[in-house]
Amino acid sequence: MITRKFTINNPTGLHARPASELCALCKKYQSKITIQCNGKSINPRSVISILTGDMSFGKTVNVEISGDDEILAMESMTSFFSELVE
Repeated sequence: MITRKFTINNPTGLHARPASELCALCKKYQSKITIQCNGKSINPRSVISILTGDMSFGKTVNVEISGDDEILAMESMTSFFSELVE
């Protein structure tokens, strides 16, 4: 299991377009991926779960990944959050 924290740097947070991109990204991997934000557990394979997770600008999220492709999945998540801009 791998865990890593990210800060949402996009001024508009994770609205519909980036939420959809995150969902598509997570569906590429077999590993279990969970995001914690504001005390909520978010299923990143669901756009609705992402949108209701209140991942807005400046918030810190904790990403937890476990499974056979967890390293590749975390590398992709790291790229996603570091490149998240409007």
